[in-house]
Amino acid sequence: MSKMRDLQEKPELVFEELIPGKPFRPLVYPLTEEKIHQYMETVGDRHPLYVDLQEAKRRGLDSCLAPPGLAAVYARLSYLQDHCMPSGGILLRQEFQFHSPARVGEVLEVRAKVEEAFVDGRGRKRVTFLIEAHRRGGEPVSTIRLYAIWPK
Repeated sequence: MSKMRDLQEKPELVFEELIPGKPFRPLVYPLTEEKIHQYMETVGDRHPLYVDLQEAKRRGLDSCLAPPGLAAVYARLSYLQDHCMPSGGILLRQEFQFHSPARVGEVLEVRAKVEEAFVDGRGRKRVTFLIEAHRRGGEPVSTIRLYAIWPK
């Protein structure tokens, strides 16, 4: 119920606010065991390196890994912390570049900015977000570009 209230209290992120170069507030994203388990349950992933510490150690790791697909979650959250998404948008594509594996227990700092925003020849509002995640200390984890047609 509180999630519904949060969505109602947040203003919609409208196209007029999506000015190229505009940064969003950094997202602090802890990679907790709970988040990993929720993600894996949702997508149906059962890979032991994400949840079985003994298996991770047997394979030479000091901790479990975070599933790379979790980047799609923190990417979206990075520009929607203070806003909600207007309905009717279209995700055109996402590009992921992984620099190093993230590990359970790490805290990521995720920075998003509007890379491009324009109205195309058909009158569609197009937006490109650049999202970069770093672990504390500055080491890059992932770079994501998200391309969308914005509804409002």
